[in-house]
Amino acid sequence: MSRPTFAIHTMGCKLNFYDSEVIGQALEAKGFERQRDMFSADLTILNTCTVTNNSDSESRNLIRKFRRTNPNSFIVVTGCYAQAATQQIRAMEEVDLVTTNVDKYNVEPIIEAFHGAGHIIDEAHDIMEKRPAEFRLLEKFEAKTRAFIKIQDGCNLRCAYCIIPFVRGNNRSVPISDILDQLRILEQQGIEEVVLTGIHIGTWGRDYRPRLHFTDLLQAIEDSEIQMWIRISSLDSPEIPDRMIELIQSSTKIVPHLHIPLQAGSNATLRRMRRIYKVEQYRNRIETLRRAMPHICLGADVIVGFPGETDEEFAETEAFIREISLDYLHVFPYSNRTGTAAADFENHINGRISKNRGRILREWSNEQRHAHGLRHIGATRPAIVLPQPRAGKPFTALTDNYIEIGLEIGPEMVGRRIWVEIEQDGTDLIGRFQRVFQADPVAAT
Repeated sequence: MSRPTFAIHTMGCKLNFYDSEVIGQALEAKGFERQRDMFSADLTILNTCTVTNNSDSESRNLIRKFRRTNPNSFIVVTGCYAQAATQQIRAMEEVDLVTTNVDKYNVEPIIEAFHGAGHIIDEAHDIMEKRPAEFRLLEKFEAKTRAFIKIQDGCNLRCAYCIIPFVRGNNRSVPISDILDQLRILEQQGIEEVVLTGIHIGTWGRDYRPRLHFTDLLQAIEDSEIQMWIRISSLDSPEIPDRMIELIQSSTKIVPHLHIPLQAGSNATLRRMRRIYKVEQYRNRIETLRRAMPHICLGADVIVGFPGETDEEFAETEAFIREISLDYLHVFPYSNRTGTAAADFENHINGRISKNRGRILREWSNEQRHAHGLRHIGATRPAIVLPQPRAGKPFTALTDNYIEIGLEIGPEMVGRRIWVEIEQDGTDLIGRFQRVFQADPVAAT
């Protein structure tokens, strides 16, 4: 008798990808067989995102597509949209089961419902009641190159535009011992780079008594025998003390790449957003990082069209971004989310204006990303070889400081760390393979 098959489609952040790995491996342990084809599995799971209205709409469209394409599949919806809109998803005739973020690691209800009969829907739960950080050791990571591991969940901030604390709960930290165990397991499986993920990882350790700092976790990793690369997913600027900068500067494990959400380069806009810093503090951290590590890659999130953002405020944001010379941006038009403070603000911005402001910043970001690569032509940097995107295309390597370069190399090198010399071919960046990366490499140039 063949085993039932399942497939998981993951939307949104890196933490969701970790969550999907936990669910998938739990189902495999219960006798299910994973498959990549989302449109023929016996059990279809959609792990949703709700960070924007577009995310919600995409989730609904995918649910309908899964049912239309595979009418006999048992469809389960979980994740942040399932937490935020349980009743609405429950009302969709295409859906068989809803599990919220509170319950998403528990696959028993999924299995029981899959083997049962009728239309079974779980009850919603209050995410704020959930205190410990849910964590499961992964025996492998499906991507087999760069893995995401959860170090923290939830957020104590209440930024005016953000719904995520209400669907993920408050800050909960994963213990250092669990994180180190996970890193060891993945390193034994051949994973050479791990991205530390969470909702607000810079607050890791603040829920402990005595309180710990994220730098304490990084120091524990640095002091361990683990030799894999550690990439930090996102940190707010007040969470980057000098001690952390010094640690990254001297580390052979923590790569020189930080994503530091900005959201706006105007103090007036930041106040309305209820962010926890001013542009002066943000500038100081960027300048300090640049002085310590001229080769570092620094990126940021920016929201355009936040309620009340005047032409003058957007001009301040644009000027500030150009002044501090970030290497890339993730630009988002403001999305009005019911349940957030900003939903009740006055002076919402016309969508056409937001779209134009976003275009201006994205064009600048594309130029900056390319310029970051050009500054390193002739340099030799360590890089990890990514999977081949499609037949006939060259492989891509991602350097420690976040430069993508084309590379002529064999498939046996996928997931391996190597040293490459960065060269230019027209407008493209290419890498010349030097040698396999070692734990005690020569210094990059």
